[in-house]
Amino acid sequence: MAIANQFKFLSWIQLVITWTVAVSLFGFIRHYGWRENLAFNPEHLIEPRFDLAVGFILGTGFYLIERLLNRQTFQRLSFLRWAAIKSGLNLLLAMGLFAIATVLYPELNSNVSQEVSFGEFLFSKLMFLVLVYFVVISFLITLFQRMQQKLGPGILWKLLLGRYHHPREEERIFLFIDLRSSTTIAEQLGHVAFSRLIQDCFADLTESVIRHRAEIYQYVGDEVILCWKVAEGTRHNNCIAAYFHFVETLERRADHYRKTYGLQPFFKAGGHAGRTTVAEVGVLKRELAYHGDVLNTAARIQGKCNELNERLLISPALADRLQLNGAYTLHEHPPVELAGKRENLPVIGVRAVSEVSRRPLPAG
Repeated sequence: MAIANQFKFLSWIQLVITWTVAVSLFGFIRHYGWRENLAFNPEHLIEPRFDLAVGFILGTGFYLIERLLNRQTFQRLSFLRWAAIKSGLNLLLAMGLFAIATVLYPELNSNVSQEVSFGEFLFSKLMFLVLVYFVVISFLITLFQRMQQKLGPGILWKLLLGRYHHPREEERIFLFIDLRSSTTIAEQLGHVAFSRLIQDCFADLTESVIRHRAEIYQYVGDEVILCWKVAEGTRHNNCIAAYFHFVETLERRADHYRKTYGLQPFFKAGGHAGRTTVAEVGVLKRELAYHGDVLNTAARIQGKCNELNERLLISPALADRLQLNGAYTLHEHPPVELAGKRENLPVIGVRAVSEVSRRPLPAG
């Protein structure tokens, strides 16, 4: 929970800083080149305390609106309805801010010789200019946030900076997490309900991703691929702990899944570590892609979970990098044949030492 709260705090601070900079920039642009013969010093309109206060109010309000609209109730709405609700809330935030600003600004800036009433400001040309600026900045922030959500945490900056414009080799850990008995469940629920089930499950995965510093590489049907740089994935056994945290989350929400879908979802996983090549691919749609045998091996290991009756299987190469004593029990299986591999590979079953992980695995 501490890491999740830290993530929320950083999101709030980022929005406060962004809006403070935006407010300061507006004052500079609005009054840049002001003629001195108007007997008015435009520097009087650039008040750091005022900018910080407005940035704090806007950043906090914008953050609370984002938190509200990120709830599943609103995420299920069509984009137009979602955007309409957000625009309405943003407008209320702006109007409230304008009302506060007409009172707050003269208090912070003693050089203002004439107070302007809220009614006068509401129907002024400056009000129109401020409102347009507010809408533009709100749109840019929302667009940036949506792009981050689309690409995953940290990926947007890597693309903007061109970090992987040319292919680069990196050591990575990959974890393939797949819904068990997905074909049977899809036939039982139908495509629409099955898609909603996957939406709910992957929404419940969010906390695990944030807490254990994972990157979401891809969603492929009912499967999600997580990855870490080796140092981050091995710290506190993040690459293993993320999976078991996800399992525990699904266990806690078992009543919701049974009531909504008539079943409790179980996920199996396979992990492997090794060298991979990272590169930007595509022209019309660009994304980061990982290439190398490490992904194929991780996928094949995950495919052996049903056969070996394990929730989580990892390779010896990954197990050797982790400190799994105490919190986890290990069971090394004899070398198994993996499709596309010339030699059989030993695999290791991992179970958390907890009541949840000791429960019998579902059949299928």
